[in-house]
Amino acid sequence: MRTVSRILAVALVAAFALVAPGEAGAAVIAGRPVKIMPLGDSITWGAGSSTTSSYRPELWQRLVGGAGLAVDYVGSGQSGSLPDTDNEGHSGWRIEQITASIDGWLATSRPDVVLLHIGTNDMNQNFDVGNAPSRLGTLLDRIHAGAPAAVVLVAQIVPALDATINARITTFNAAVPSVLSSRAYTRLVDLNSTITAADLNDTLHPNDAGYTKMGDLWYSALESVLGGGRDWPLLRTGLEPGETAPTWTDTVDSSLNVGGYNANLTRMETGPRAETARGGANALMYSGNDLSASGSYSYTRVFDTHLRIAATSVLSYWIFPQQANGAHVAVDLRFTDGSNLRDSGAVDQYGVRAHPQFQGEGGHLVVNRWNLVRVNLAALAGRTVDRIHLGYDQPAATGVFRGYVDDITINDSTREAADPAAAANLALKRPVTASAACVTAEDAAKAVDGTTDNNSKWCTGVSGATWQVDLGAPAAVRTVIVRHASAGGEPSALNTRAYRVQTSPDATTWTTFATVTGNADGVTTSTAGPVSARHVRLLIDTGQQDGGTTGRIYEVEVYGA
Repeated sequence: MRTVSRILAVALVAAFALVAPGEAGAAVIAGRPVKIMPLGDSITWGAGSSTTSSYRPELWQRLVGGAGLAVDYVGSGQSGSLPDTDNEGHSGWRIEQITASIDGWLATSRPDVVLLHIGTNDMNQNFDVGNAPSRLGTLLDRIHAGAPAAVVLVAQIVPALDATINARITTFNAAVPSVLSSRAYTRLVDLNSTITAADLNDTLHPNDAGYTKMGDLWYSALESVLGGGRDWPLLRTGLEPGETAPTWTDTVDSSLNVGGYNANLTRMETGPRAETARGGANALMYSGNDLSASGSYSYTRVFDTHLRIAATSVLSYWIFPQQANGAHVAVDLRFTDGSNLRDSGAVDQYGVRAHPQFQGEGGHLVVNRWNLVRVNLAALAGRTVDRIHLGYDQPAATGVFRGYVDDITINDSTREAADPAAAANLALKRPVTASAACVTAEDAAKAVDGTTDNNSKWCTGVSGATWQVDLGAPAAVRTVIVRHASAGGEPSALNTRAYRVQTSPDATTWTTFATVTGNADGVTTSTAGPVSARHVRLLIDTGQQDGGTTGRIYEVEVYGA
């Protein structure tokens, strides 16, 4: 089950800055969603997608559900099946045709960010290919003139199946970086090199899998634009309904001397089970039988992903081994270049290699208890995770092994990468008190139960409502994360508009830790101190975006230093 204790998305307190590299200033967006214009041709519109949605649903889910941003797609057209269908995708259009209409679109939509994927039709039609980079530069200048505060992310466009067309695309893409080099308001995004023939629906257009990859790549690129220091979750799942589900179940990638857990099975198992979970109903169960004392291993495929690792990326998960052999298990990452995490030399928070064998030998994984494993991925920055595996590796013992893995997260976090203590949510399942709930099922304890699923929230209609948690012991509090209505799937109009966070050593004398006003996002983070405190209190000043008093708090997380 996903416990949001490890899924961190940050919103700056009163506003966030949208910064273009090299620009002297930044456009400040206060109290409203960030406006993103998907701009381009039929690929932006969604041709080849089963729902004509293009990359936009994947990107929306990551920005809203992952990073906790309030987002507004803008554009004169609508296509697809997603919460916001607006876009400027124009089938068959070339670069100069987009340029001819861009002024009016910008004046109407006033975007903060433009996602530009254009040039495919120029290459397909063999239309003055040599001058296509110059035309791209002209379009970018027009965008900057019409929206001078906007950041423009420019794609190296996806490949084509036709060799002649693809050769033109390759030449065009090679010229794009030089076009951007003198335009400080732009960012280059490579949407070409990791899109394969298997990701294309026809000669020019991606299929659903290809569009998902595009969405993931746009999301990674937007971190430098919209991140502003916030955590940027690349993957988060606790195997609950609506969360990222395993692509494969009981699928062995490679194995030696490992059989099934019982007589009815022949290989290592991995799959969701509603048996033992860290917080809710589900976790990833693993099991098998080590058949040789001279060396055994088994690696199973679990998730098909496309995640670009950054210098601040951190892998974390919780593991519950049910016997000593069960501790010789670890999450492994397979990268697009053929390398993997287990052989990279990366280590966990104790300095133990992130390899199943060494995890089992490291002495930190306790049997029949949930154990946190946290791996800093900075040394692997620039690589792309192609698959996530779960591996067993034991050189010198035999016998069965079994256990569970839960709350798997890959998160870009400057704070967490620098401070291992930031990994543990001090408020998780601690005693709470609060103003009266809207209904009995939405009581104060729901805000520390570790999940935003299934309407798990504290709701109150009390004006000036308060909510308070006892951490159990004094702690050096540095960060408080609050997950509002849209973090639980409700409309962003219900997100808390204004609130205060206070801390206390004794629940009597209170000090203001943070004051949040003008918030529109679904996830907000306040950082200060560190401040020594045992108690943390939330005071709701404005419950909704329209000024209504009702507050909906899905989770309050407290992290130390």
